[in-house]
Amino acid sequence: MKFIDTFQQGPEEKGAYLSRIFGIFSEQIVRIWARDERSPYSVAERRPTLYDLSKPYVLDFLFLQDGKTYVSEMKCEIQYQNYRYWTLTDATQLEHHRKKRAFQLFLDVARDPESVPVKAGDSVAPDGAILVWGSVTLAGVQSVRQQFGFKDVISVEKCIRDLVEWGNLEHQELIADRRKWTDDLYRALVGTN
Repeated sequence: MKFIDTFQQGPEEKGAYLSRIFGIFSEQIVRIWARDERSPYSVAERRPTLYDLSKPYVLDFLFLQDGKTYVSEMKCEIQYQNYRYWTLTDATQLEHHRKKRAFQLFLDVARDPESVPVKAGDSVAPDGAILVWGSVTLAGVQSVRQQFGFKDVISVEKCIRDLVEWGNLEHQELIADRRKWTDDLYRALVGTN
C-alpha cells in the first residue's frame, strides 16, 4: 500500500483530517531522516533565514553535505485541491507558491546562491537550494531541477520509507509519542481517561 492511500481510502473528510494531523509533525520526520548517519545529508539545528531589504523569511531546513550548505523549503500538500500537489510531476506545480515572497527568494537562491543574504544564526553562504516535496516522479524531479536549478529534490515519502527500513529509533519514538498523545485525547473525549 502506498503512503497516499492512507489519506485517500475512505470519505473525503478522512483525507482532510489526516492531512492536518500529519502536517503538525511532518517536518520532524525529515529532520530525523537527515540526522540519521545513513542519510546523504545532515541538517543544521537552526533554520535558514533569507533577507529581502532587511525583511526576514524563515525556511524549513539548512542541509549540509560534503562541506556544502543548501537552504531548503518543504512543500507537503497532501489533500489540497484533491491531492493535486502531493506527487511532483512537473515544474508547473510550483507556480502557485511563487506568489509568496519567501518562496520566490528560495527560487532565487536555487538559481544564484549569492543573490539573497542568508543567516542561520551567523551569515551563511549557501551553495544552492533543495526542495522537499511529498512524493515525486523522476520526470517531476528532472523538470524542477532543470527549470529552477535545485541541487536536489527530496521526497517525504522516501524519507519515511528509509526511516522504516533503517529501523531508526528516533523515528519510532516520535511515532509512538504522537500515537499515545492522540489516544489520550480520544480517551478523554469519551470519558475513559
